[in-house]
Amino acid sequence: MMPGIGALRRDFIAVPATAPVLRAGDGAPSPSLGDAVIAIGAFDGVHVGHRSLLAQTVADARSRGAAAVAVTFDPDPDRVVGRAPAPKLMGVADRLRALAASGVDAVLVIPFTREVAGMDHAGFFDRVLAPRLRPLAVHVGSDFRLGRGGASTVEVMRAWGAERGLEVVGHELVCDDGSAVSATRIRRLLRERRVEAAASELGRHPMLRGRIGSGRGQGTSMGFPTANIVVDEGLAVPGDGVYEGLALIDGTVWPAAVNVGLPPTFAGDPDSAHLEANLIGFTGDVRGSEVALAFTRFLRPSRAFSSTDELIETVLGNIEDIRGELGDEGVRIA
Repeated sequence: MMPGIGALRRDFIAVPATAPVLRAGDGAPSPSLGDAVIAIGAFDGVHVGHRSLLAQTVADARSRGAAAVAVTFDPDPDRVVGRAPAPKLMGVADRLRALAASGVDAVLVIPFTREVAGMDHAGFFDRVLAPRLRPLAVHVGSDFRLGRGGASTVEVMRAWGAERGLEVVGHELVCDDGSAVSATRIRRLLRERRVEAAASELGRHPMLRGRIGSGRGQGTSMGFPTANIVVDEGLAVPGDGVYEGLALIDGTVWPAAVNVGLPPTFAGDPDSAHLEANLIGFTGDVRGSEVALAFTRFLRPSRAFSSTDELIETVLGNIEDIRGELGDEGVRIA
């Protein structure tokens, strides 16, 4: 059975934003947010640990009669100072939309530059935040670090803040199955094809957005037409294999059989796609459409087939497996 509309909207971050997203330094007048309790972070994935931190930030803000503000960065700091930037769990637009729907009163986006990277905590608060809000308390994870070389730890910031009447709270990380939830851990789960475990830590199914392009065109003749999907290189993709999934196109979610990675049987074909999906129950031309894929279950590893008949039988069996779980009807969520 397909998930309910609420769960699907959560998976595809099609939830109403209840807070404005304010960008600093975009040429517009600097937003003035007044007294605020803030949470600072890159918030990649806006996973269950992030949402716990944000909920505690909101609760503290309410107790003080102040605004709750999520302070984040664009681009992700890793893109500016990282030697080998890690693939991201979500694009910037999805990250900001998820933050804006988290219960905070505002999302403040700081352009992350090498100048910002070189500031210590005092410079960041005085030069970047002070013109835009008056922080009464700061909520971060216990492993949070700020500034050049990560020298501004929670302990350093707490001592500095105590002299200024600014409370700095370092929260213990949320754990799942005995391990701390983090974007790094979720990326590893995706590489290991453990999409259900990743969903537990994200609080939603892992999801990618892309655009449907052209491909080999052989699926239709085999009885399972596929949409070949191009996504940004900087996004985290599950490990190679075949998955049960959900596909959002034009406001409707369809069950999908998804192949990740170059199909071994067609590895020599230059038109082979690294990500393709059969949309179960869908009819119509989707070329050029925007699509989002949520991964719900790993089915099998990729492998080469000894014959076309074996390939067709296996793929159709996978599709029937998914049809038995999710049906073959679309669900409108827009």
